[in-house]
Amino acid sequence: MSGPESADHVSVHLTGCGYEDANVVFDALEAAFPEGKGPTRSESRASRADEGKPMIWCTEVDTRRRTGAKAESAGAELAGIVTADLFGAADPVRQVKEELAAAFGVEDHGTVSGEHELEVRLRLTAATGAD
Repeated sequence: MSGPESADHVSVHLTGCGYEDANVVFDALEAAFPEGKGPTRSESRASRADEGKPMIWCTEVDTRRRTGAKAESAGAELAGIVTADLFGAADPVRQVKEELAAAFGVEDHGTVSGEHELEVRLRLTAATGAD
C-alpha cells in the first residue's frame, strides 16, 4: 500500500478503465478538492500512448481543500466501470467517497482497516438520474 503524504491526504488508484474515464474521475475530484499551485490533475494526465495497456491511474487528494460544493462529473459520464481504491485515514477517505458518490454511481466492494489507515474499494459507474 502506498501511503498518503499526511493524514489529510487520500491516495486514489483507478483501474479497469481507459484514459477518458480516468480523466472524468480526476475532473470530479478536482472540482471537489481543487489543488492550489502547480499543475492541476487535468494538466498532469498520462498520455494517450499508454492507452490499451493495463494501467493504474493515480492521484493524491488533499481533503483540506474540500470546497463543500457538490462534486459533479462536469457533464462527462463514465463510458464503463471504473474500480477506485482509496487509501488514507478514515475521515479523509470517507470525504472522498462522499464526493465520488455525488458524481457517480458507487458500489462499495470492501473495506480493510489498518491501525491508522483505511483502504476502500469502490466500483464507479455513470450517475443514474438527477437528485
